[in-house]
Amino acid sequence: MAKSADYKPSAKGVSRIFAGDKVMWIVIIVLLVFSLYLVYSTTAYDAATNANQELIKQILFICIGMTGFYVMQMIPIKWYRKLTRPFFFVFLMLTVVMIFTHDGKDAARALQITESISFQPFEFLKFAVIFNLASQLSSRQKQMDKLQIIPSFRISQWREHRQEQLDILMNQTLPIILPIAISCLVTLIVSNSTTLIIASSCFAMMYLSRVQIKDLGKILAVGVVVASLALVIYGSEASRRDTLISRFKAWTPNMITKSAKVGVVDKLEYYSRKGNEHDQTIYAKMSIATGEIKGKGAGRSTNRYLAEADKDMAYAFLIEEYGLIGGVIILFAFLLIFYRSMVIFQKCGAAFPGLLVLGIGTVIVLQAFMHMLVSVSLFPLTGQQLPIISKGGTSLILTLSMLGVLMGVSARAEQEEAERESKRAGNK
Repeated sequence: MAKSADYKPSAKGVSRIFAGDKVMWIVIIVLLVFSLYLVYSTTAYDAATNANQELIKQILFICIGMTGFYVMQMIPIKWYRKLTRPFFFVFLMLTVVMIFTHDGKDAARALQITESISFQPFEFLKFAVIFNLASQLSSRQKQMDKLQIIPSFRISQWREHRQEQLDILMNQTLPIILPIAISCLVTLIVSNSTTLIIASSCFAMMYLSRVQIKDLGKILAVGVVVASLALVIYGSEASRRDTLISRFKAWTPNMITKSAKVGVVDKLEYYSRKGNEHDQTIYAKMSIATGEIKGKGAGRSTNRYLAEADKDMAYAFLIEEYGLIGGVIILFAFLLIFYRSMVIFQKCGAAFPGLLVLGIGTVIVLQAFMHMLVSVSLFPLTGQQLPIISKGGTSLILTLSMLGVLMGVSARAEQEEAERESKRAGNK
């Protein structure tokens, strides 16, 4: 048996290309195949769109994303930690610039670089917050069980232990919580659902990294109060208020099955008079209902009125073509991403890469589940795309790149485990 110094994992061939968690690789490939089918099917019947051109464009986005995947996979873990703060501040500033330079009526969604090139900096910010939180929490893991990260809310405690409470505020609260709070307030202007994903992912990371329950309770309480105040303030802007109201009005989970006396067509006419939000919701449910168990088959969708079928309503469209079977496969694939993220997290010998993997996996899966819940009318409309599957752009490229970080950590964890096995065998 070779010694640890001689061990060379994944030295040649396919093993080097597909380094890391093999189950995760299978999931990624399956989801990318669904992505290609989705883009071609949603454009094939549209006379104004060149389906072959759109398919080539999607393949190009996947190639760019996989390039980012391999680049991020090869970067040493220590560099992730060093680049955490610059990564966060750069994309926070770019998101702010996007907001202030946007002159349209709708919410800002992209930062325009040239006439044909734009990207969404708040998508990068979503992961930058995770990097920063992983760094902050990992540096405190040794004393996390006893560490207080939120100062007391009691005035008496501040009077009697003022310096101690100030130390908690300056050394724990601000470094850990302030970046999350700023990011949530900024993204709330752009996308309420992105804010929810950031807040939920960070809360899950803190819980799993053993932050005290009483501190989590304080964070949740303050978060609810601040979010409510922010919504009231931002709600004074007519476009954001109208968007929020229309989406909640469109959220009627039982609108197709409400009455057996009224046909689907009659209900469609009734709800379509109320606006596009209702159209989008009811058409999505119609797509799912007509997909049945096996679906209509690739390229055989008949619901041509489903808006954003290649992006915001991708899951509903795929169920129409691939039925309940296809929907369950996609659901199971994202559950596997979260489960394998937990497995990699447990294998990591250091706190930072483990928390990084956990955060990335949580963000991707939360976004996927939010998208799927919207498609089946169990959550208000959000505009969140289905990760990896929806038509390409910033989200696809960034998601694949972040999966590269995850798989890089997985490959290193497997290497360390193999080296330990080799060392133990050599000692025998």
